[in-house]
Amino acid sequence: MAPAIFSLLRPKFALPSLVPGLIAFTIARYHYGVSFTVDFLIAMLVIFLVASAGLVINEYYDYELDLLANRTELPLVSGEVGLRTARLLGYGLFLPAILLAGLISIRAVAITLVASFLAIAYSAPPLRFKARAFLDSLTNGLTYGPVTMGLVFESLGLSARWAVVYSLPFLVLLSAGHMLLAVPTIDEDLALGARTSAAFLGKERDIKVGMFLFAVSSLMVVAYCLLGYYPLPSLSFLPFMGYSILQLRNWLMGRTGERSSERWRRRSFSGLWHSCCPSSSEQLEHQQSLSALPTTWVLGDGYERGREG
Repeated sequence: MAPAIFSLLRPKFALPSLVPGLIAFTIARYHYGVSFTVDFLIAMLVIFLVASAGLVINEYYDYELDLLANRTELPLVSGEVGLRTARLLGYGLFLPAILLAGLISIRAVAITLVASFLAIAYSAPPLRFKARAFLDSLTNGLTYGPVTMGLVFESLGLSARWAVVYSLPFLVLLSAGHMLLAVPTIDEDLALGARTSAAFLGKERDIKVGMFLFAVSSLMVVAYCLLGYYPLPSLSFLPFMGYSILQLRNWLMGRTGERSSERWRRRSFSGLWHSCCPSSSEQLEHQQSLSALPTTWVLGDGYERGREG
């Protein structure tokens, strides 16, 4: 039972959610000379708990889809963990997160409540932002950008307002990445009634919008470095990022061979994106498993009625 619970928490996706927090700490140290504190470590634990809760809730509400896709490697589909247990675990993880945030400050509790709402609303009906155009990508960008960085700044005794300013390039970057990673599953999303950003825009327009947002985020990083908001060495990441984005575009447009694109996806971009955008990486892994399903299976409202029954 314990290994199954551990698998349900999806640690390979929850742990990378700490990366934006570490980036926020690096920015704070650059500007204010802060050091590691107990409150900062508590904040990182809160981020991990909320991310884990969101992943469990996402798997709970996607149970029927995972069952149809025969994803027996998942503990819910295999029956190792019951649906009731998963629901209690998913929602239950928010309680220690909120209590721990209370050890930091009231503002930290408020930020944690916002993060918890976004984690629930992303997957759970009736909002289910992951199936709504633009809200899916914006939710991802907000959660791992301003919200995460705001909590870290609050734990360090700094103004969360400045965290919002520093996180704006990440908001744009993460939203763009979420949009692009949904391109390979547009047909499956439409068949399942999910109006994601990619499904709404269509493949070509979604790629154009995503690439434009990536360009905007890169220009924002340059501007932030020149204005002194980011340390100048941050510019050293831009060539690698630019190369990765161009390769991603080629892969999405089908201009690279299957073997080379798959090798690139694993080595060049996938690891980077797991670190910066864990929820969209988990969503991509989940949706790719649906490609074997007949696209004529449109679940729509029947999916929700089946769960209610």
